[in-house]
Amino acid sequence: MGFTFVYAGVQHLTDPSYFDSSKSGYIGHLISQYAVGSPIHDFLIGMVAPNAVAFGWTVAVGEILIGIATLVGLFFRIASAAGLMLNFTFFLSATWSAFPFYLGSDIVFVMCWLTLLLTGPQVGQSVDGILSTRFHSLGWLVIKPLSYSTQVLPATSTPEKSRIDETVPLARRASLYPKQVQEVDRAFDRIKQQFVWHRETVTILEFVRAFVISLGVDRNDTPRLLKGIQTLVNRKGEGVY
Repeated sequence: MGFTFVYAGVQHLTDPSYFDSSKSGYIGHLISQYAVGSPIHDFLIGMVAPNAVAFGWTVAVGEILIGIATLVGLFFRIASAAGLMLNFTFFLSATWSAFPFYLGSDIVFVMCWLTLLLTGPQVGQSVDGILSTRFHSLGWLVIKPLSYSTQVLPATSTPEKSRIDETVPLARRASLYPKQVQEVDRAFDRIKQQFVWHRETVTILEFVRAFVISLGVDRNDTPRLLKGIQTLVNRKGEGVY
């Protein structure tokens, strides 16, 4: 998002036709085209078009500032809010006539900016993180990391003994995810070997594999679910299949 906005701003400033009213790429001409059918038609024609050059400079410089602020994590949430407002304005004007609507890039950018606005910057990888640690009054710039009061119990062979305390935050339990994804994949691969020539069963097993992983394989019920699948597969000689 940051690189895209910096690139867009620099492109506007270096485009010789952007501020030249005699060229087809002039910002004033573009605004008049965008206003056709736009829900903010009156605003574009009455307020923006008469001040097209000033608006063009504001947009170009604003894009560069928003992009740089996003990349370095300086006033990250403010930059995200500004980017969201700018892209939403573009959505109501430049890409309003795009059909279907999702073919217009601006609505996608709006959702991306909304995500960044809600999550905020990384504490250890942003200027906001440094400012929030040095100045307590700027603590609102970042989301404070969660503190944990419980520990994950050591894994054992018995599912009941390896149960994770439900009070442990999801962010902590998520650290188990990559390891157990591999365990689930290996378990399904062992099951699938028994039906390598049975395409329909292999296809169903792949769907179940994706479903189990999408649930979050760090959950306690995953071993029981895999055991149930294994039991069902082993009963194929009893008429299950």
